[in-house]
Amino acid sequence: MATMEEIVKKADLLGYRGEKREEYLKQEFKLLEERQAREKKEEAERQAREKKEEAVRQAREKKEEAERQERKEEADRKERLELEKMKLDAEMKLLQAKIEAGIIKNESDGSSARSSDAGAKHPKLPNFQDGRADLDIWLTRFERFAESSGWSRKRWSSSLCALLTGRALDC
Repeated sequence: MATMEEIVKKADLLGYRGEKREEYLKQEFKLLEERQAREKKEEAERQAREKKEEAVRQAREKKEEAERQERKEEADRKERLELEKMKLDAEMKLLQAKIEAGIIKNESDGSSARSSDAGAKHPKLPNFQDGRADLDIWLTRFERFAESSGWSRKRWSSSLCALLTGRALDC
């Protein structure tokens, strides 16, 4: 880009004098001003374009961050719901176990949850001591007790587990 000094030197080299020189300088200065104005306008447009692109980029990043946050919150919600479901399932199993054990009444039909086991007592048998007693003899004794108490066979396993220890319980 030519400066004013360069334009004046060029006019001198071309040998312009007087009005012709003045006319040439006016014309060149006008072109220089127009070129500078155009470059200034282009620079302003470039800066405005960059500013707009930056604003669009920031808006996109903000939107992506909001979506990430929303996905995280949704995952947290699902996790909380899953934990709540697991807790409710555990409570339900506990209630069912209590109903089966006859500890609470079944409210759906208003009757006692105890069936033929209602009068049965918890085993009054000693715990099986691994190494001290013969398992076959002890199991025979348990079966006789359960049958004489009128327990259903469904109840036998839970009562049996409460009385076994050591390797017998592992089996």
